[in-house]
Amino acid sequence: MKEGWIEKERVTEAGRERELEKKRTIYIKSDLYPEGEFVPELEARLSVFDRGFSVGDSAYEYARTYGHKPFQLDRHMDRMFSSLKVQRINPGPDKKEFCGLCEEVTKRNISLLEKYEDYNIVFEVTRGDWGWHGRRTPPPEGYGIPTLIVKNNLNDQKLCAYYYYAGVHVVTPSGRHVSPQAWDAKIKTYSRLNYVMADLEARLVDPGATALMLDESGNLSEAIGANVWLVMDGALMTPTDRNILRGQNRNNIISLAKKLGIPYIEKDLQPWHLYNCEEAFLSTTYPGPMEPIGRFNGIMIGNELPGPVTKRLAGAMSDLVGIDVTGQDRLSNEEKTELEKERARLNEERGVMAHIPY
Repeated sequence: MKEGWIEKERVTEAGRERELEKKRTIYIKSDLYPEGEFVPELEARLSVFDRGFSVGDSAYEYARTYGHKPFQLDRHMDRMFSSLKVQRINPGPDKKEFCGLCEEVTKRNISLLEKYEDYNIVFEVTRGDWGWHGRRTPPPEGYGIPTLIVKNNLNDQKLCAYYYYAGVHVVTPSGRHVSPQAWDAKIKTYSRLNYVMADLEARLVDPGATALMLDESGNLSEAIGANVWLVMDGALMTPTDRNILRGQNRNNIISLAKKLGIPYIEKDLQPWHLYNCEEAFLSTTYPGPMEPIGRFNGIMIGNELPGPVTKRLAGAMSDLVGIDVTGQDRLSNEEKTELEKERARLNEERGVMAHIPY
């Protein structure tokens, strides 16, 4: 396969995103927009004293459309409000009203997309503007105006096609995931320096790699924006929710596995399990929802890519959302042939362990 295929696609998608952001609308309510306004994306303003910017005091969610229609927005909103409850932030609008804002922003922007493109639906709440940047304590009750932002960005399933054929390379960085003794990973917040450092370290190993963090006990935790799954002895396994964000697609995978009669187990998993599994994948919203794992710390894993359980779940997920989640329908015949040859080569190498460097 030609080197740089995935890098080229990422550049193409980034260029398309730059085109769209010049035309899109976002919703923002804050001290600068006290009544809430729909404004051009590139004209929106945010106070430099906003606590989401200055200390990461925020919660957010990432839903998406399938076939230009919002998918499970209400479930993402439930998770947003569960985070806000723990953080003691009252956003103002209730769940139904907030969902309405997300739907309205997406409706205003959807005509900008090509038929095969979709949007992520990103909604954010910060504690708002409160004093100069050094004031770390939150405002007293009754003071401060929470900032609400709703926006869209591009989600093109073509990136999924590459991962479906060639697999994701996941790398464990030296640092560990934040312990639940510090804060609960089930809170979805922009305070994510640990993710940033983990991702930077993974890219030093492989520029295309994704970081898969371990917890303080050495168990598999989660990847950057994704939950990890593996199959061993015919059973589908994933880490417990002690130190992960419970992704909505994680919930969907659990439901589909039960529907398909696939044995499902939540347990502590170590790197050993991933090295020796029959197959593995990540579940995520972007580009998502399922990305087979091809290599772990440089070593090919699994018996086949994608594995039989991954294929069954991807088929069921495609039926659920109404489009082909593998992204294969986004490929030209030439691209599909090229990636199929690469998959065959990798699976042959995987079978004889020719990739082991000793």
